[in-house]
Amino acid sequence: MILREFVELLFPRKCCVCGESLEPEEQFICAGCMSDFPFTYFWNWRENPAEEVFWGRCYIEKVISLYYYSRDNDYSHLVRRIKYGSNIALGRYLGEMLGRFGREILSDVEFIVPVPVHPVRLFTRGYNQSKIIAEGISKGLGGLPVVTSALKRVRYSKSQTAISMESKWENVKGSFSLGKDRLSLEELKGKHILLVDDVLTSGATLEACATILLEQLGCKVSIATLAYVE
Repeated sequence: MILREFVELLFPRKCCVCGESLEPEEQFICAGCMSDFPFTYFWNWRENPAEEVFWGRCYIEKVISLYYYSRDNDYSHLVRRIKYGSNIALGRYLGEMLGRFGREILSDVEFIVPVPVHPVRLFTRGYNQSKIIAEGISKGLGGLPVVTSALKRVRYSKSQTAISMESKWENVKGSFSLGKDRLSLEELKGKHILLVDDVLTSGATLEACATILLEQLGCKVSIATLAYVE
């Protein structure tokens, strides 16, 4: 206890939303910011706006997101801290929260597959944020297997945040393929897969990955993301 207090004196823990100091019982987000957290509640809402994104494009079983993302509020910092700030613990924490909320609606999911990043981006960033979030979701769902070898990114492309909505589909065209681990692929055939990414905007990346799983492995696919952009 004394050591922890000494460490927190040197490196005080701050709320990842507002930047204020955290109380000892608080994790990552202070009570005030948690009380105003912009939850989507999509896990209680079938045919929600996130599911509508994929209507007429590919058949997705269920889609849930933890919170509404807007650049106009401080909650947008959360994804940025995970994706660009190396806050891996925050990614697992929020992923676990989403997994707990989604336990009922995702009760028949069998495997979790994170959206892959290109090897170059993995090398420069040091980790795949979708994998980190997937590990948290797995814990929240009771320990479902996270399979990172099912998909691979074969073409390096611009960040989806840096281009127009109309260009997002072209940007990811031909970017993904099945992985080469045949044992993993055989295990996934016909199963219900939860595809995980950090943010849902146009859905282009998730659609590209889901289509491969649907067409080449005969899977059922559901989707989970931390944030949903209205």
